Order: sequence, then structure tokens, then C-alpha cells
Amino acid sequence: MANIKKNDNVKVISGVDKGKTGTVISVKDGKVVVSGVNVRKRHEKPSQTNQTGGIVEKELPIDISNVMLLEGNTPVRTRIVREKGKKGVRTSVKTGKAV
Repeated sequence: MANIKKNDNVKVISGVDKGKTGTVISVKDGKVVVSGVNVRKRHEKPSQTNQTGGIVEKELPIDISNVMLLEGNTPVRTRIVREKGKKGVRTSVKTGKAV
């Protein structure tokens, strides 16, 4: 189970966009799409949603291992802490607080 979920604030820790931060748009198959990170230009044909087509800038997925969850402005490692009879909660490894 991944500790990164949609709408989390994350920081990129490796790759070309190292140091950039953004909000997670989607998580799928061990990849995440982060707003403003890994932006590439793509040529698109005209379609119902994009009637003009042309060159469009898109955020492409990056591996989930290349991002860390932000708590405030600091990146933190997280773990799932389960209490008896309750669902697990993501907590910071260093501080022990729920994220």
C-alpha cells in the first residue's frame, strides 16, 4: 500500500525535477502525477474535448519512489499505525504525529 494519496502535497526527491513541490493529481500502478512536475509538450489531434488540437503541455507520471510527503514544508517518511479495531492512520516516522 502506498503512503501517497490524491491531493497530498509532495516534494520530488530525485530526477530532473528534484526539489520541486506540488499536489498529487492521480496515483496509479506505482506512479504519481504531480501538478507542475515532469511537464512535457505533446502533439494532440483534434477531438471532442480539444477541438483545435496542437501542441499541449501535460504533466506526465513519475515513479512514486521519487516523491516524499510534505508535513508543513518538510518532507517526511510515513508509516501506517493501526490501533485495535480501527483503520490504520498515516503517521510521521520522526515525530509520530498523524499526517
